[in-house]
Amino acid sequence: MGIVEELGSGMRKMFKYTPLYANGKEPIIEEQDVYRIEIPYIPTLQTTETESGLKSGLKSRLKTTQEKILSLIEENPNITYAEIVETLGMARSGIAKQIRQLQLIGRIKRVGPDKGGHWEIVEE
Repeated sequence: MGIVEELGSGMRKMFKYTPLYANGKEPIIEEQDVYRIEIPYIPTLQTTETESGLKSGLKSRLKTTQEKILSLIEENPNITYAEIVETLGMARSGIAKQIRQLQLIGRIKRVGPDKGGHWEIVEE
């Protein structure tokens, strides 16, 4: 662990930002022959007191991205991930994360199969 920490700031950032995304929970490290790190994750889009340390630009960007996705789905319910990625100019993994979050909070749902199905926006 010590050698890994000297090589970069990944461990430091993990301990700094995990509590912000996991309602104050810290990462758990088990050291044996091989070490294991357990990072708690609680999916939520609601702003909490512990998130006050995050930059407001990141929060607004996420919200804006989700709004853009909702707008694209509203315009074309048959839109694909590839079309959303191309339109927004983001990585597919970033788009997938935003869509998963929108599904988790019940704003959108997928009707039918991946090929041939469509998106529906659930009214609040």
